[in-house]
Formats: sequence, structure tokens, C-alpha cells
Amino acid sequence: MFLGVDIGTTSVKALVVEEEGKIVASFSRPLQVYAPDGLSREQNPLDWQEAVLSLLQQVSEQYRIVSIGLTGQMHSLVMLDKQDLPVRHSILWCDQRTTKACRELTEILGGEAEVIRRVGNPFFEGFTLPKIQWVKTKERENYEKTRSILLPKDYIGFVLTGEKGTDPSDASGTGAFGFTTDQWDEELLALCEIDSSLFPKVTASGSLRGFLRKDLSNRFGWENVCVVTGGADNAVAALGAGINEPGLGMVSVGTSGTVVVATQSPKPDPSGRVHYFNHALPRIHYYMGVMLSATHSLDWFLNRFGKKGGWSELETAISNSEPGSRGLLFLPYLNGERTPYRNADAKGVLFGITSSHTEGDAYRSIIEGISFGLRDSYELIKTLTPIRRLRIVGGGAKNKIWVRIIASNLSMPLEIPKTDQGAAYGAAMLAAVGAGHSDKEILRWVQVAETVDPHPEWEKTYQESFRGYQKLYSTLKEMFSLYPPQA
Repeated sequence: MFLGVDIGTTSVKALVVEEEGKIVASFSRPLQVYAPDGLSREQNPLDWQEAVLSLLQQVSEQYRIVSIGLTGQMHSLVMLDKQDLPVRHSILWCDQRTTKACRELTEILGGEAEVIRRVGNPFFEGFTLPKIQWVKTKERENYEKTRSILLPKDYIGFVLTGEKGTDPSDASGTGAFGFTTDQWDEELLALCEIDSSLFPKVTASGSLRGFLRKDLSNRFGWENVCVVTGGADNAVAALGAGINEPGLGMVSVGTSGTVVVATQSPKPDPSGRVHYFNHALPRIHYYMGVMLSATHSLDWFLNRFGKKGGWSELETAISNSEPGSRGLLFLPYLNGERTPYRNADAKGVLFGITSSHTEGDAYRSIIEGISFGLRDSYELIKTLTPIRRLRIVGGGAKNKIWVRIIASNLSMPLEIPKTDQGAAYGAAMLAAVGAGHSDKEILRWVQVAETVDPHPEWEKTYQESFRGYQKLYSTLKEMFSLYPPQA
């Protein structure tokens, strides 16, 4: 049995998978997010540790594990002191306190174009390096105490093995990793006056981090358990969906929405609107567009104003509408937007309401607006690298009408995998690699359940609606900045 462990934001998940890729069992533990103020989001690394050890205990009561693969939230900062204890809570990927630090670092390095040239992306508030800069400026005593810096899954890897390290996929999300060299950019760190010795050794995602500590092996009744380095959640989720070569991509429709496409292109997006990170597989990168409120937009609307029933009831209402929602347009920018606008001031909008519109029109317009948001990322990535095939995962992928709306927007068939367990499944695949299985063997685990084709008539309608969606944003852009988000 292989174990995939995912250090998420709301929970830690552990997935037990047998040698042929069949999921045997799934376990999880909830996590608490601390919000000291309107911009700050933190977690205690000791909570991750407690949750993981508790899950391993539960797994050990039923299964004999030979290898553990790790994945987790990207960007979140873990700072350890000389005794390898957390100096402070981890500052999370969704934390927004570092806007000034991003500007300072960009200026130090000579502008955004130079930052992108060096690390593949602009400095975003969620990235790790701006968080380090913030601590260095605002909590100097904590920075001085720090002897090592890790990412969430790497902290758990250290807890399990006593060995520190990271992988290229997680390192590439810090803002301090050279994508052309696959090493920490020591010159960049020197310019920022951040000690490069704080950063761990970088090895491949499928490499052995170490073996489970003797005391933990005794506690769980396991022997010689490999702990595999693992990778960042987006990259490992892509692996879990079988995105293993250039031109293959994945649309993920969860709380947030992403479009990820594997590439061998050596060039990041010069505009910085699309992320460029290392994949969990060697010699492959991926482009990623991110919309901040995907299923969150629909959930928000239903919870505040809509039906409390299940999807079948909602689908009935939607089927009474039509493609284009009879002229209703929805901008899904409830929490600002990342791709393509990088605009924290962007707002959600339901536009074009008349007394003739129905609840089905409103529901469908929200689903279509989310689909347009995903299309924004798809259209940008398409200009950067060829896209041959796409798979779709996440909660939205369970709803066939929604999948067909997205397929019709992208004018591309969407493949639905038989197994959709996100990054935890990809982590189990990496655990198998660490135990001696080849990439080819583990990729046989991923099979397609069905393919949803675009609807030809819907495609025509969405061409026009998408242009209206984009024009609506450009028309309202200046208005958004007059009403800044409330903390």
C-alpha cells in the first residue's frame, strides 16, 4: 500500500492506494485558519504535525504502508529556529499583507520584467519571498531567530524523517528559485539581503527524502517506510490527473478555478498574468491561470439568495433557461481576480437584469460567468504553448451540464478521469515512484471515464457572450477602484 498525504488549507487528507492504483481508503482531519486581521491568514505548523501523525496512527491500525508521498499548499512560509521549532505561525498562500513587500522587492531587482526573467513570475502577495521580506521588516526578532525555511509539505517531511529539503515544483512558487538553473537564485537573495543558507536542498519530486523515523516506525508498527519528497499541490494534482507531457492540460473547478497546461517552453508569460512553475515531473514546466472564485461564486449565491436543494433541483432550473442566460452576464470577481487582470479591486457583478428573468437564468449566468473566467486563462495559455487535450476535475466536473458549458466555451472536448482525488492521489503516485515503480507504470493508474464534447450551437452563443463578458469588465474597471474591498 502507498499513502498520499496532502497538507491542505482546510484539512489534511491521507489516501491509501494499492499497487494498481485502486483507492483503498481515505482519511482526513480538519485544520483551523487564523485571521489576525482582515488581510492576514495563518496556520500553526504544529497543527499540521498533529493532524498527520493522528492520520498515520489511524491508517496503521488497518494497513501496512511501504511508502509515503507528500504534497501541500504552495507558497506558505514555515520558519524554524535553531532547535527546529516553528518561530511563528505559517503565513499562508492566501495572506494579503505583503503588497508593500512585493513593491520593495520588485524595485530592488530592477522592475517586474527583470523579476519575471529571473523567477518566471511577478511577486504576488501570496508568494513566499515577500512573506520573508515582511517578517524581516516587521518582525525582525523572528527573522533573526530563523535558521531554516520550509514549505508545508517539506515541514511534514522533516517531521517524519528528520531530513530537510524541497522539490522544484514547490521551490518555483517561492519567488526565489531560478527556473533556468533549477537552483535557488543566490544573487537575487543577496540583493534582497536574505540569507540563502536558510533555504533547503532541492531534489526531484519522486526522490527519497528519507525513511520514517525509528520512533514513528515503532509507534505505527511499520518497517523501512520510504518518505518521498513530493511536490506542490497544483503540480501533483496535475500528475494525479495524468497531465504528464507537453500539450496536456487540466481544468480544475473547485472553490477557486485553475487551468494548468504542461509545457517544455523555456519562456514564462512576459505579462505576468499566467503563472509559470516547475511540474512534479522532471524537465517539464506548466502554465497556470487562476480565478479566485469559481464554485465559491455559485455557493455564495445559493447560500445567500437561492435554492438549498441539491444539484438536480438546480439543474432543472438551469434547463429552463438557455445558453447566454437570456442576456444576463455575471462577473465572478467576488474576491478580486488573479488571471487575467491581477486586480484585487475587481467586484462581482450580475448585469442585465429585467423583470422577465427567472431564477434559472440567474443560476445559469453564474455558471457561465465562472466558465468565462476559466476561458480567460485558457485563451492566454493558448498563446504561450500548444494545447492538445484537456481533462476536467473538481466539484464542478461532477455536473455534466456545467462540463458541457465549459467545453463549449473552450471549443474543446473535456475528459473526465475515473479517479478525481486531487493532489493526494498524485502524492500516492509519487510514493509508488519512490518505492521503485516507473513513471510509465503509475501513469497507467489514470484512466478516462468519459469525454464531454462541445455543443455546436452553444459554441456560437458563447463566442458573443464571452465578448460581452470581457467588455463589461473593461467598462466597469475604473468604477471598481472607487470602491475598495472591505476588510
